[in-house]
Amino acid sequence: MAGMQNFRSALNGFNRKDVVQYIEYLNNQHNAQIEQLNTQLQNAQETLSRVKTTPDTDNLQAQLDAALEKCAQLEAKLAEGGVASPVVGDELEAYRRAERAERLARDRAAQIYEQANAALADATLKVEAISDGMNTISQQVTAQIQQAKQDMQEAVASLYAIRPTEE
Repeated sequence: MAGMQNFRSALNGFNRKDVVQYIEYLNNQHNAQIEQLNTQLQNAQETLSRVKTTPDTDNLQAQLDAALEKCAQLEAKLAEGGVASPVVGDELEAYRRAERAERLARDRAAQIYEQANAALADATLKVEAISDGMNTISQQVTAQIQQAKQDMQEAVASLYAIRPTEE
């Protein structure tokens, strides 16, 4: 039962069973599409949640904080004259590595965030497109039902007009 349905004719219009089956078919199809879209939306939300709670950035931030603290301690010792110059060079390099690690972590987090937003936007567009399609189908079905109702009323009026009078 896809597309337009041809209903069998009955005494007062269309076969009621055919019309009811067609409406149930459309309703089931609509519910299936809604369920599919809800599943897609839930999957996108779960992906976004996982991306937001990625532990990699927390670990890198802790390492960076430890390296910065150690660098500050060494700079204080250097200012007091207690640390030799080669050690400061090593610590400075460690500080630079920590900065690079932080920058890479931020870039990766931004990239993942953008990907999640893109997936969510894509899912939203699909939901809106399907919703528009369902609205169009709903309007068409409503118009067909209204037309069938009007045709049925005209047929009843015609039958009453040609009915023999009882005298």
